[in-house]
Amino acid sequence: MLGPTRPFPRPGAQARICHFGGSFERAVVLAVRDDGRRLEVRDESGATLEFELSAATARFLLAGDAQGPRLELLEGPAGAHGA
Repeated sequence: MLGPTRPFPRPGAQARICHFGGSFERAVVLAVRDDGRRLEVRDESGATLEFELSAATARFLLAGDAQGPRLELLEGPAGAHGA
């Protein structure tokens, strides 16, 4: 039986926000909504942002901004993937 291909979103999960141009910032998932399709996260500055899963790309994109930042879920403790 195959397992998931990426981490499942859950409150408290570590993530990183990928900005256009290649910069990154750490984030933490605060809430998971719509069966995992919408995530509320807190960024490094303390701002709360909402990301939604794009049906076209299967990536979490900033809600209402298809060309803006995307969110990557990380496995393991903060910084385990160089975030």
